[in-house]
Amino acid sequence: MELSGIFIFVSSIVTYTSIYLILALSANLEYGYTGIPNFGKVFFFFIGSIVTAVVTSSLYNSALGITDSFSAAAAAKRTEYSAANPIFAIEVFLVSLALSTIVSGIFGYLASYPALALREDFLAITLLVFGEAGRVFVRTYEPLVGGVFGMSGIPNPLNWIADRSLTLLLYSLITLAAAFATFILVERLSNSPFGRVMKAVRDDEIAAASLGKNVARVRGQVLFVSSALSGAAGSLFTFYTQAIFPDDYIPVVTFYIISMVLLGGSGNNVGALLGALVLSLFERFSQASTLALLGITISIDISFIRYAVTGLLIILILAARPQGILPEGIVKTHLYKILEKRQKIRGERA
Repeated sequence: MELSGIFIFVSSIVTYTSIYLILALSANLEYGYTGIPNFGKVFFFFIGSIVTAVVTSSLYNSALGITDSFSAAAAAKRTEYSAANPIFAIEVFLVSLALSTIVSGIFGYLASYPALALREDFLAITLLVFGEAGRVFVRTYEPLVGGVFGMSGIPNPLNWIADRSLTLLLYSLITLAAAFATFILVERLSNSPFGRVMKAVRDDEIAAASLGKNVARVRGQVLFVSSALSGAAGSLFTFYTQAIFPDDYIPVVTFYIISMVLLGGSGNNVGALLGALVLSLFERFSQASTLALLGITISIDISFIRYAVTGLLIILILAARPQGILPEGIVKTHLYKILEKRQKIRGERA
């Protein structure tokens, strides 16, 4: 493999892993800390991709003076324009990323209303149906993102860099930085007084309500933040693939993300990172294209094997080690850290 090919291969692994890290951390915020079984997770990821595709194509089409969004000619014109106008390409990227985050967060907040009346398995099924119905609608409504054929020509914000391998490598660093920022945000949120409230709602919402906590508001806030993060991941994914296809956002993606949380440790952000890292690498190295690079040829669709392994993994984790690799820890608020430090000093003096 040539050096440029190695850069492209490594950047693809870093990019996909970073996106899965964001999704796993957001899912851990919902399920691990608040007890919301969001089986429609992939839909909020999809919303971020939809908003990015629509906003990006609209801004480029306006600059080019065209109205066609789905043809190959229009896609080529958008890509050429982004390569010639780097500042415009970066501005479009930032606007699309921001709008994708906000819109996905709003949809997540609206999804919190079924959580008020439904619990656990009923809520999980409702969100699953809601997400799949939304995907099917987008898949059949062509004016939005091209229906089943999707939309291409969503230029990467770094297309103006001549070296493609360098473009992808730099973009992978952007997604990695986004994953790191997500970890800092989720870690600070879960180790704050609000983190204690989330766990109280998860463990016993009646007790939390009796202590004056607004359970509905907590669920709404958590789903807003986690869905916004999912939308940001969807935007980053779309700018990387430079296309959107509704059939890429099927429910199995949700269960793959949940598997990451369960494997690493529900209610543990470092555990979610570990689970996402392990399973994302497994996903990338079990791709037929990756195996072909390694000289391995498989005559069957390996995706079905991956799905079966994922399902088996969930069963084994729940049966043998439900706490995951890294068990849930205590919420370390600022006050807790102060008291812990004082206790340590007293122990040293004694």
